[in-house]
Amino acid sequence: MLLQVTQLTMRNEYPIVVERQFNPNSQVRGFGETAAAATQKIWDQRRDLGYWDARKAYPQGQENHSVPQTQSAQTEEAPKRGVGRQ
Repeated sequence: MLLQVTQLTMRNEYPIVVERQFNPNSQVRGFGETAAAATQKIWDQRRDLGYWDARKAYPQGQENHSVPQTQSAQTEEAPKRGVGRQ
C-alpha cells in the first residue's frame, strides 16, 4: 500500500499543448515525473488519443522545447470512416 501511495505522489500533472495540422491545437493533461516525461508520454500515445494530425507537443509556455520530430512523427492521412468511402 505504501508503494502505491509513493508512486502516486511522484506522478505530477502538467498542461501539455498538442499542435495539430488540420484541427485547433489541443491542451491536455500529462502525467509524469517531469514535464518532458509527461510530454513524451502524450506524444507516444497521440494516435490512441485521437490526435492523428499532431505536429508536435510541448509543455504549456515552453514552445521552444517541443518533442523532436522523427520519421514516424510525420502527419498521416485521416482515418477513413463511413459507408462508401474508399
